[in-house]
Amino acid sequence: MDLLLSSGGNSCLKEEQIKILHQHMKELFNGVGKVLFISYAQKDQRDYTRKVREKWWPLNETELIGIEEFEKPMEAIMNSEGIYVGGGNTFLLTKKLQENDLISSLRNVVKNGVPFMGVSAGSNIACPTMMTTNDMPVVMPKTFETLGLVEFQINAHYHKGNIWYMDDEKFKMHRGETRDRRISEFHQFNETPVIGLCEGTAIRWKDGLGRILIGDASIFMPDKKPEKVKAGDNIDEYLNILL
Repeated sequence: MDLLLSSGGNSCLKEEQIKILHQHMKELFNGVGKVLFISYAQKDQRDYTRKVREKWWPLNETELIGIEEFEKPMEAIMNSEGIYVGGGNTFLLTKKLQENDLISSLRNVVKNGVPFMGVSAGSNIACPTMMTTNDMPVVMPKTFETLGLVEFQINAHYHKGNIWYMDDEKFKMHRGETRDRRISEFHQFNETPVIGLCEGTAIRWKDGLGRILIGDASIFMPDKKPEKVKAGDNIDEYLNILL
């Protein structure tokens, strides 16, 4: 398998991060004539595909085609040369994939070598389940099971500590739950390791090994303190840091 998993797209990244991610996108889809864009994480799929194609897509010689353009989406997946799953709401994305009976076919083509890119919600569904998403359950899928392309969970847009917000021109700390707390609650009931991808972070996953390409991340294991990883670090399928 050859995966590129990012915590965010154009609206979430700095200019330098966009340049680096675009270069890795070109490497991932090198030689691919058409990439199937799965736009299910947004309600207006055609508009979403148009915006990604016009404002974000960096491959001039590779056509990006939205899955909403196909009458038979399963055939589109089975015949795809490359797949890009966009961000949005992970509940909606998972529900649409399940409604169209696409989970197994999508998993199979990627495991058989079709290059796969996921952004935010698109990265979340590469995991065994979507249970570590930050999204609100605006719709309900049949199950939380997703593609299982990797053995760990992803928390996209992760940040350490509390959020600061502006109130009457003063910054105040929001004292709600942190991401660390929410991930620790996941580990009260689940053993699967979790990687929290900070904004702008991307992982290249190939042949069972991963490399942090951009940004920082934190690795969470049950009953252990988080471990920080940075660009250039390598990890295995169980999120062990490789020296």
